[in-house]
Amino acid sequence: HNILAMGRKRNLGKARKAAKAMAREEAEEVQQRSNNESMTSGQQQSPTSQMLQLQVCGNASPHDTTLTCRHGFDHLSEKDICFQYANAFREAYNYKNRQDCDADLSSCLIAAHKATILDKFAEVGKDSAKMEIVISYFLSNGTQYILEGNYDAARTCTVFARWFEQCTAVGLHKTQALINRVKIDDANNLSDIHTLVKFLRRRIPCRCLDKKYKEVKDTTKLGFCYNPECTIPNGQVERSKTFYCSRCRNVTYCSRDCQKADSTIHKHECDKFVAEIAKFEAKKQSLCTTIS
Repeated sequence: HNILAMGRKRNLGKARKAAKAMAREEAEEVQQRSNNESMTSGQQQSPTSQMLQLQVCGNASPHDTTLTCRHGFDHLSEKDICFQYANAFREAYNYKNRQDCDADLSSCLIAAHKATILDKFAEVGKDSAKMEIVISYFLSNGTQYILEGNYDAARTCTVFARWFEQCTAVGLHKTQALINRVKIDDANNLSDIHTLVKFLRRRIPCRCLDKKYKEVKDTTKLGFCYNPECTIPNGQVERSKTFYCSRCRNVTYCSRDCQKADSTIHKHECDKFVAEIAKFEAKKQSLCTTIS
């Protein structure tokens, strides 16, 4: 009887946890939608927001200047530094991808970052308003690609947008210690259309993806097991069944067995991540103490 009672309690606990997670996710989505809509309202807007004017939806290609809806992004001149940077980053990413077939997603993104932001486009990386423009450029293109059914191109744009969001949070806003590569990898999952559409839909001020989201919202969101020896095909598993490394929170696993099997490989990387997190938290605490 005690064993049965424990089992019931455990199941109830899991159910409550799942319900809370779903409620939190819905609340975040409502807040994101509210923020996006307020950006296009008659209220005063920031200079960056003023560039992102909501228009009526169209079906042209992302690079077609006749688009009737740019999904929150105004057209940029080819001479604009943000436009040049976005395309230089894309080219550097593709070059690394072609030159090194074994390179993983993070390696390609880091190579593109080093090839662009540290030289000619350094001013973009130091300016959060310019980074916002770059992010919006990829969100707009990704959205239009979804509407055209070009999911591969949409996925690439989404990965870039997610990457720049993470870089901005770490390097400019100082709101997190590390780039969360799990979120970037999730955006690149070829089998997960749900995450792709949801990511874009939550970040654009128009409703161009509402219909598509209704079509895909019941499909399973997938995550990855970072144990290279995982027996699950491609290491893909239902995301709700994955869990983060409790120390660094920068890799996920499908089971305790997989986490244990990867512990020797992950330990060195994990220690570096934890040291960065500790340094970040100490600096944040010192700043709070100084202000108070």
